Parts: sequence; structure tokens; C-alpha cells
Amino acid sequence: MKKATFLLAALALTAASCSDTETLNSSTQDTPQNISFSAYTSKLSRALQTDVTTANLNSFNVTAISSDNTNIYFSDLTFTKKGAVWESEDQYVWPNYPLNFYAYKVPENTSESDPTKFTKYINLDNNKNIDITVAKELANQEDFVVAEALNQTMANTSSNANHAVNLTFKHILTQIVVKAKNSNTEKYTVEVSDVAIRNIMSEGNYNFASQTMTAKNGKNDFNASFNPKELTSEDHEMMTVSGNGKWYLIPQTVTPWNRSTDQTNTDRGAYLALKVKITSKNTGAPIYPIPANDEAEKFAWMAMPMPSVVKDALVYNYQQGKKYTIVFNFFSDGTGAGFVDPQYPGDLDGDGDTADDKGEAIGVNHIKFDATVEEWDENNTTITMNL
Repeated sequence: MKKATFLLAALALTAASCSDTETLNSSTQDTPQNISFSAYTSKLSRALQTDVTTANLNSFNVTAISSDNTNIYFSDLTFTKKGAVWESEDQYVWPNYPLNFYAYKVPENTSESDPTKFTKYINLDNNKNIDITVAKELANQEDFVVAEALNQTMANTSSNANHAVNLTFKHILTQIVVKAKNSNTEKYTVEVSDVAIRNIMSEGNYNFASQTMTAKNGKNDFNASFNPKELTSEDHEMMTVSGNGKWYLIPQTVTPWNRSTDQTNTDRGAYLALKVKITSKNTGAPIYPIPANDEAEKFAWMAMPMPSVVKDALVYNYQQGKKYTIVFNFFSDGTGAGFVDPQYPGDLDGDGDTADDKGEAIGVNHIKFDATVEEWDENNTTITMNL
């Protein structure tokens, strides 16, 4: 009988600011010569609904190749959760040579129009790679995790729990959460209905040997819509689609929109955008956009260049397995509300033409007066009234 059992007590999810690991071992034990796996998990704080965790890891796939790269022992074999273990229908025992294991969570997205695509080529030609294209719609995106264990034999698992190979899964995408707040609620009302990230590559290749992702091909936009929210002085999370409050994106080094040298963004630099309606708190008078009669047109896109990931440094390398929270702080200095979106501009000056508004600053200038008082007319006139 061929048998392989994955004893997965916990899934390792390495993420930014999470360093503690916890090991849980299953009491279920098969015969020692059968291949089995034990896994580890980082203690993720504030895990979001669609992050892959031990609890929701229902299945994963594994390819096993001899360590000398001459024989595929099994390929793309699915292991399904059954109680405390993950078992395959086709079962395998340990061979008499070491194995390299490559494990991956296959995306479950069933959207035909906008799937999270997945292509693996793990073979004998040293091509231990996975191609991923992330879905453009927020609700269709998925977390993606991989693991590997190299040069494994039954003998070198003798010191491990249940004679199991340790398998550590990790995130290989970048997670971005967008929040916003209004620091001057006394003077301005800011409502938000959409969020977007523009000019970001949506395809990547993960290499098991280097354990890195390489972004590739063209740039795309990612959008999410929701019921309009009025901002307060507290952070508001901008993306809420079926519990999904973040993007899963390809790790990459981005070139941000350089507004000072390319105001209309002809070079397609990366930036974040919110669809907003900004009005005077006291009177309701529009500040941006200057609305048309159509109520829907009272919202328009504003934008900010992609921020550096290191404070006060020109570093734009968004890394795999890390979560980045980006906060739009409207009117933080009392005046600023970002810039008119160079790709989808709204009307800033009320002239009905948005082309000339691309990249213009929104609400950065206080109303000021340069006042002078005319001098009295020096031509003194004396009028005598004789009584």
C-alpha cells in the first residue's frame, strides 16, 4: 500500500511584525514508514477573513522529487483535511532515496471572468516555479502560501513528532490595507465611495530555489467600491467586500507617480486613489468636485503617489509576506486633500473641463485677502456756513 499522510497541526503564516511560532502536534500516528508532514504557524494578530490559516486550510497540493532531481515520486498530489490530518487518495510510503517536497495552496477562486490564476512548473529541469496572476476585483482575490522541505528521508524525521517532516508555509504575496481619516472635521466633510491602486503589475513568478517572487508583464489597476463613508478623525478601513478588507498583490518595486515632474502622469507611475466628495462643513458648498446636476457626479477621484515603505526614505520595495497599512490623512495640516487623479480627473474649478485639472492640488490654499485702505484725500475743503 502506498500512503502519505500530512499531519498538519498548524499552518505557518509569516507576516510583518509576527515572530512567535507555535507548534501543535496531532496524536494521530500512522506506521512510521509512511510519509507524513507536521507544520508550524506564526501567531498572527488580527487575522483577516480570507488569510490562509490552519483552520481554513482544507487542502493543499504537493510535488515530491528525488533530491538528485532524477525522479518525480508524485506530482501535484492533493491532500485533504480529515480530522487532524491531511490525507491523499493515492497514498505513498517512503522510498529508499531522499525527497524534496514542494507544497502549495491551490487557489479556489471559481470566477471565470476574474480568477486568481495559478500555473506551476515543478519538474526535473530545475524549473521549480509557480506563476500567479492576482484577480483585479477585490472580492475575487486570494491569499497564496507555499512550503518546501528538501532532502528528506524517514531517518531524518526520527527526532520529530510523529516522525513527520516539518513543513512551514509562508505567504508569498504582499498585503495592502487602505484607511483614511479627516483631521479637520470642524471645517470639512469628506465622504469616500471607492478606493483604487493604479499602475501596479498583477503577474509574478515565484521561484522555490531563491524563495522570491519576481513581478512581470504590464501594469494594471485594482478597484473596490463600497457604500459611501463619511470620514471622522479616526482611521476608517476603506475596503470591505464580504469581510475582505485588503488587496493581495504581487510583491514588487514600484515607481511612484512623480507629480513634480510629471503632473499628468504620462509615465504611468504608481499611485493610490480615493473617490471622494469634499464639502464645506458649515454650508455644504462643494470643494471637490464642483458637481454637475447628476448626483453620481458629486464624487470624483483624488490621488496620492505610492508612499515609500521606509519612513523618510526613497524605498518602494513592497515585499512578499508583508502587510502594509496606508492611511490617507485629509487636511492633516488644515488644508491638504491630495491631488486630482491624473487618470480619472474630477472638475476642480467648475469650468466643466477636467483635462486641465489633472494632478492639480485640492484644497491646499486658505482663502486670504491682501487689504489696503486708501489714504484720505489731502485736498482739504472748508465750507463756511454763514448764519
